[in-house]
Amino acid sequence: DQRQELRWGIREQMLCKPELPSRPQHLYIPNAYAVPTEKKRAALRWEVRWDLAKGLLPRKH
Repeated sequence: DQRQELRWGIREQMLCKPELPSRPQHLYIPNAYAVPTEKKRAALRWEVRWDLAKGLLPRKH
């Protein structure tokens, strides 16, 4: 069968294909991005803690 011969021919070509060069190891770089809302919350939380430590009522924002 002609189709079977074609498939076997392609299969043999695939088996004889040289190995692909190995890719360099990816260096992991941590992401330092902080979500903007978290920055605001952290700053606000710190202001409230600071005011409470001084005995002041937290300011209204």
